[in-house]
Order: sequence, then structure tokens, then C-alpha cells
Amino acid sequence: MRLPGFIVRNWKLKVGCFFIAFVTWVGVVYAGNPPETKLIALAVPQSRADVPAAYTLVHPVDPVQVRVGGDTNTLDALNPGVLSLTVDWAAVNRGGTYSIPISITSSAPNIELIAPPTSILVDLDTEASKTVSVQIVITSPPPLGYANVGQHVSPSTVAVTGPSHELTDAEARVSAPLSSQKANFQQELPVIVYDSKTGVQLTNVGVDQSLVNVSITITADFTTRVMPVLVKLVGSPAPGRYLTGVVVSPFTVVATGPLDLLNTVSSVSTTPIQLNGIFGIYTVSATVVAPAGVTLSQSKVTVTIEMGSVPAPPTPTPTPTPTPTAPT
Repeated sequence: MRLPGFIVRNWKLKVGCFFIAFVTWVGVVYAGNPPETKLIALAVPQSRADVPAAYTLVHPVDPVQVRVGGDTNTLDALNPGVLSLTVDWAAVNRGGTYSIPISITSSAPNIELIAPPTSILVDLDTEASKTVSVQIVITSPPPLGYANVGQHVSPSTVAVTGPSHELTDAEARVSAPLSSQKANFQQELPVIVYDSKTGVQLTNVGVDQSLVNVSITITADFTTRVMPVLVKLVGSPAPGRYLTGVVVSPFTVVATGPLDLLNTVSSVSTTPIQLNGIFGIYTVSATVVAPAGVTLSQSKVTVTIEMGSVPAPPTPTPTPTPTPTAPT
């Protein structure tokens, strides 16, 4: 069969033009949407229901990094949900650190998996349970002048479940901040499990009681302080009288009370004593007033008040009138 002349005529030139046009078209297409690769992190199924019942993970398995290929537009709009990761947990047959098979598939036909991983490294241990006491940790002490005199937690023990080798030194703690507590502390607090030797929190263990009731008794820290007694005088002296002196006995008393309260008190005073009607020396037993929450070594003091008299002005002496003298 002979091809028509217009087809075979200058066929080399025609093939060359076609090749150049094809390359140009491919370049234009891929310049706007070139092929690329992208790294996707896939979470590993590792819930309690996934891992065989007799074993537990010592450490969580990190997400698996999978490289996929495709054009730019497809990768930009890629939903990681099209990728599926399956772990062969049935391959677990002992404790320790070793690899178990995984499989990764894609439900998107225009996504290519590039050398996907076929196994993951797991650290497994047999699961155990241990009953431990709940320790109350005071993270900040009560305010100045107050003290923690008793504490109680209910329930006092919890069951901790996890890898057997991590339960050896497991300790359950609750943290109680008391920095602003001036009354009894009563609160439900979360239980956190730590390694008692290293102080590191154990995040891969569980407890049967996540919350416990904590009660802490707070009382004021009582102290004593020597206070001067101030006499409280009211009214004014009677006409012609003035105050010459006041004596109080004893002039100090011992005050007992909370430290923070005594820090705000510098003295105590008597009940009011009227100056009206006092002449000469006057002695009275006065009550000392104490601030609420403070007790005194004695509630009565003796107050002696002395009044002076204003002297009367002297009577003026009359000047004699001179007798006139007759002229000589």
C-alpha cells in the first residue's frame, strides 16, 4: 500500500515539527501543574482495643511518614483520609522492642505511594496492675501566719495499670496549692502517677480513680507581742481646770493572736474616759479593748488622771490720789 504523496513528502520535517510541538505542549502543561512529592504523617492505630489484651505499649508509636507523588494541584488538595494504615497487631507474641508489619494503601488513583514503609518499631510489655497510696503534695504553703495542721485524702489508694516494669516505682500524687488558703481546704483533685525515683510523670499508665477528695486543715499561726496601752480621753476639762498628767499601770500588755493580724496592730487602747467633772487627782479602772481575734494578758488597767486649776487673776491695788498743795 502506497501512502499519498502529501504524507510522505518532507516526512522528516513533519516528524520533527510534531516532536517539537509535543515537547512544547508537555512543557506548558507541566509548567502550570508540575508533578511533585509530599510527605504525609499517618497516625498509627494503637488504642487499648488495637493492642492484644495481654500486652501494653511502653511508649506510644510515633506517626509514620509516607511520601506520595502526584501533580501539584492534586497534592495541594490532598485529604490524608485517602491513605489507610493497617498494623498487623496479631504479630505481637512477646514483650520487648521489635518490628511488626504494616500496610499502607491509597484510595485515590492519581496518588502514587513512593517506597512506603512496611513495618514499625514497637516497645511492648506485659500489662500489670498495682495498688499505691495517694500522696498529697503541697505545691505552695499557706500565707504567713497560717499553718497546715492535718490532711486527709479519700480514697487513700488507687489501682495503677500499665507496663509491668514501669509500675515498680510508681507513685500516685495530688497537688494542693495553699498560697491563698486561710480556711480549711476541701477540693476534688486529679491523680497523677510519677516514678518515685526519677520524679518523671508516667503518661502511659492509667488509674481506676482519676479524681480524689482532699481535705487539709488550716489554722492561724498564733504568736505573742507586747503592746503599749493608750488611754482614750474624751470631752474637755471643766472650766478653770486643765490636764496636767495621765499615768496608766501597767503601761503594756501581752497580746496573743494570729501573726498576720498582730502585724497590723501596734497598740491597744482603753475604753473612753470622760474628762468632764474631774478635779485634782482621779483614779479609775479602765477596760482595755482588744481587736477581734486577739486576747490580752489582762483586760483591766489603772488610769490616774491629774487635773490642775487655773489660778485666779490678782486683785489690782488702787493708786492713792495726791493731795493738792496750797501755794506759798
